Amino acid sequence: MPPPAAAIFSLLLILTGIAKLRRPSDTARALRSMNIPLPRLTTTLVASVEVAVGTGALVLGSSLFLGMQGGLYAVFLAWVAAALVKGVPIASCGCLGREDTPPYWGHMILNGIGVAASAAAAISGQLSVTGFAETAALVLIVGVGTALGWTILDEGARISGLVTR
Repeated sequence: MPPPAAAIFSLLLILTGIAKLRRPSDTARALRSMNIPLPRLTTTLVASVEVAVGTGALVLGSSLFLGMQGGLYAVFLAWVAAALVKGVPIASCGCLGREDTPPYWGHMILNGIGVAASAAAAISGQLSVTGFAETAALVLIVGVGTALGWTILDEGARISGLVTR
């Protein structure tokens, strides 16, 4: 298992990938609004890669998967930064597979932390967990951290949208 911070971002990657698989049209629409007209099939493929990389990083904790995870978060960081700099009115960044989650600065910070946590885990290697109590504590930390990350993406975007209107 990767260290807790990287595991949180692995689980977030899995959840956001699943959300995009369920509703790929929102992500495709966000890409089109940034003049990146990719077919819906490409969105589905990217979402599948997110789920596969997140799962590999979480289950295997290998440097390869964690490095790929960091790379995906770097791309997401660049995407959000470009949307914010260009000031493109996007109803959704596409991350959660639904409307009303526009990109905002907190999203950039979260993606930046995802890059750092994933890269640090890729360099340092796996975390060895020995006992039940240690495993339970890690599962709790990762679960709470993932819920917090999802809330930052979702509620933060909603609040940011209200403030900028």
